[in-house]
Amino acid sequence: MKIILTLLLSLYLSACVSTDSLQLSNGKGKSFSVSGKSYEQIWRAATVAMSTDMKIVESHKPSGVIKSQVVNGTAGKVVGFFIQPTDESASQYTITIVSKKPLQTEFVDRDWEPSVWEDFKQAVQGAN
Repeated sequence: MKIILTLLLSLYLSACVSTDSLQLSNGKGKSFSVSGKSYEQIWRAATVAMSTDMKIVESHKPSGVIKSQVVNGTAGKVVGFFIQPTDESASQYTITIVSKKPLQTEFVDRDWEPSVWEDFKQAVQGAN
């Protein structure tokens, strides 16, 4: 019985995904352009989107990075939100959303989270 519990625990832990695996440079995710808003407005909307059904576990405004763990939905899923550039007065910003879930394959599962983009769009439309 002890061996079975140990195996189940190790299987569960191996299925967990770290927010460290969410990187802008890995070519995953989906990017969107936003113009007509300040960096502050985009940051506030991103914070709202990344805390909807998720828990923010990393937030670094100077680098434009927010990473969250999903709390309502797929257990173990993590999502990263990347804003570029981080200049307050840029004319256009690129938003990249990357997600990863336990046991995700490279061929079948998507690697971005559409619901986060929808939550962001709603929040940024109300930003003044």
